[in-house]
Amino acid sequence: MTGLERRVKGLDGLRALAVVLVFLSHKAHLEAIDAGKIGVWLFFLISGYLIIGELHRNRLRIEQRTARRDAVLYVFFVKRTLRIFPVYYLLLIALTIAHAFFYQRDVDLGLAWHYVFLSNFWIGIVHDGWPGSVSHFWSLAVEQQFYLITPFVLLFTRASRHLAICAAMIFAAALAHLALYATGAIEPLVYAFSPWNFALLLLGGVLAIGGARVPMEGRVQSGIGLVLACASLAVFALARADCDACEATQRAILPGLLDIGLAFSLGAVFLWLVRHQGSVLVSALEARPLAYLGTISYGFYLFHNLVPSHLGDAPALYASLHVPPLAQDLLALAMQFALSVLLAHLSWQLLEKRVLEWKEPLATAIRSRLPARAAAGPT
Repeated sequence: MTGLERRVKGLDGLRALAVVLVFLSHKAHLEAIDAGKIGVWLFFLISGYLIIGELHRNRLRIEQRTARRDAVLYVFFVKRTLRIFPVYYLLLIALTIAHAFFYQRDVDLGLAWHYVFLSNFWIGIVHDGWPGSVSHFWSLAVEQQFYLITPFVLLFTRASRHLAICAAMIFAAALAHLALYATGAIEPLVYAFSPWNFALLLLGGVLAIGGARVPMEGRVQSGIGLVLACASLAVFALARADCDACEATQRAILPGLLDIGLAFSLGAVFLWLVRHQGSVLVSALEARPLAYLGTISYGFYLFHNLVPSHLGDAPALYASLHVPPLAQDLLALAMQFALSVLLAHLSWQLLEKRVLEWKEPLATAIRSRLPARAAAGPT
């Protein structure tokens, strides 16, 4: 088993931290940093690391004639479909019915765009704004578009070129991201539709393919590296949030440059965790409650923004119990968080987990129908 194939500890814990950041952004309305962006970008990094790493390994197998390209493609899309579609489309169908009768009838939710995973295009180009409680679906559209294109790019090119392809696309995405700011693009367009979102997925792929080549430092140097990476992440996050308060004439492309710095800082912290699997931080990320929240994080992400923000808001009751204002806010957040976890738990146990049990049998059936011995030579 190669370094890319072994289980990477701490990823479920990182997913848990990512959904908590997104939750706090939507429900607590943090202003010191853009917690939602950091959370979503962390999701993108993890997805890129896993998906591009898998595609890179499979391309190596194709070149070694131990796998067929068509079989690899079928297995890839079967796995992605089973993981993403069932709960997503059941939720969309429920939302469509509810919206037709009572749920946010005065808000254009753009549900038709969500069905075809074009939420980011609709938010940034068509709607020019955030569509209420389903606004977070834009990131799912980004990932699905990435899943649709990337397998064909990587499985049809030699594995030795994958790192260069990812790096070139990151560079192109950075230029496009800066161009959006330079031309005065509106905030929803830049946030949801910028190619820089794809760059985070590609950055995860770069870390998967080339991360093992980064030399391991001694304990002291390693600790210094982590401190520097975390400090850089904090500086860019705070500077980026502060930049939103600047006048447009003063900003120019500065927010875009800070976004790029923020992304690479986040990547540096992520790489440190991947490369130091025996560290105390990784052990903490492996804690059972955190790991389970990461396991059900997809459902949590889908449902959390649909939980009413007024849940737990009972000022008269709190006043009669002499509950301090800060505690009132925390109690409301705790109730909304608990309901989000409950919905995600039920979704995982009753649907997602059961559907995912079909992954390996279907993958095995595809491989048996398309055996590796019939594989064509590498192209």
